[in-house]
Amino acid sequence: MRLFDNYLNGLDDVLSKKLNVTPQLLREQRSFNSNIQKGLESKALNLMDSASPAVIEGPKVLFTYDKQFIESKFGINPHSFNTITIGAHPDFKELLDESSYINHHCVSVFVDIKGSTRLIEKYTLLEVRLIKDSLLTLAIQVANQFGGHVHRLQGDGIFLQFVRRNQHQNDAIINALNASAILTQFVTTDLAEIMQQHNLNPLKIRVGIDFGREEDVLWSYYGIPGCNELTTTSLHTDMAAKLQSKAYDNTILIGGNVKETLDLKQDFYSIYENEVSKEKVYYVSKQFTYPFFVFNWKDFLLSLPFIGKSSNGRTLEVNEKSITIECYISDENGANQERYYPNSKSIPKGKNIFYHLKRGNSPYVKQYFEKIEWYAFNSGKEAADDNATTHDFHKDNHNKVICEAHAGYLGHHYVECRIIRDHSENERITFPIFVQ
Repeated sequence: MRLFDNYLNGLDDVLSKKLNVTPQLLREQRSFNSNIQKGLESKALNLMDSASPAVIEGPKVLFTYDKQFIESKFGINPHSFNTITIGAHPDFKELLDESSYINHHCVSVFVDIKGSTRLIEKYTLLEVRLIKDSLLTLAIQVANQFGGHVHRLQGDGIFLQFVRRNQHQNDAIINALNASAILTQFVTTDLAEIMQQHNLNPLKIRVGIDFGREEDVLWSYYGIPGCNELTTTSLHTDMAAKLQSKAYDNTILIGGNVKETLDLKQDFYSIYENEVSKEKVYYVSKQFTYPFFVFNWKDFLLSLPFIGKSSNGRTLEVNEKSITIECYISDENGANQERYYPNSKSIPKGKNIFYHLKRGNSPYVKQYFEKIEWYAFNSGKEAADDNATTHDFHKDNHNKVICEAHAGYLGHHYVECRIIRDHSENERITFPIFVQ
């Protein structure tokens, strides 16, 4: 199964030229009396030329975006916007003039699609525009589902802000990583496959992400009344743009704050090595450097229970499994229970966690010839300092279809359920979480 099949099918129609993308001259409608109107229409027909306004036949957005895939895998994100806008972030519009400001954390994400210029060799301007617009539209929709706001469209690129008022900073970072990883997966795998089928060089994606803490991000207006922009002043906004420009094709670079704030698992990042400079830090000045890393988005996505490697082992694909784990979190007294989707947000310390073993949509029924074992694998400094990187819950959950746990350490962790059978294949089912 591929991500966003509806988009791929629509793009395939454009790339194969099955879709007729043609201009239709736009006639301006005015309210005149019938005699004057007839006279003007006869003159207008003679005045229309190639410079006249035009519209593209068909809908503005060619491909219907299906939210159900992300909702079914990550849940309905409480930070997504009901209305998608561009420009000033809706949560900070309380800043009414050029003299007001506020400090608030923000995750800045710069995305650049590379290689669309060469499409003009084979396609008309309208077709190129439709391909580029469709990709930007997809990026907007995916970002919005994860609580991202579109601050600016820049040619083949897009500048996103992941932040909501009263949102935990870890959740803003997780949302940015999820959205960026999914978009990169789509462009590098599914979209690349379609383009190669049409003998085209696949488009590339480059992403830069950085996080600025509350004290390091200033929200204010730039410009003068009537010509201004509400935006952020922060090293980390600038750094996200600089990291995007440094990124290799199909690569995501993250600033050190992203890694540090989440205490990101070592599997999910690696050292950036320029072929010449072997850089490990960004030189802001001679006195100040800032670390940055390659975000291993493939390994991050592979931690999700519904993502696996394709048969060729080189690409990723959605891989539905018959036996899964469903997760719920609650307060220590059992109140305020809610479902938690894998890697969807950070769980506050002190929360109770319940992992339910499922077969399809039904609770798993243990067979007499099976043994069930539960294990926890924790990452991060806090777990390491407490000598709790791996444990089996004192075997309290063994041979049970529900595992009870507790959120205790900052970082990315996962549980593993092992179903051991005497005369048939064993099963290993995992479920990942973030703790704040």
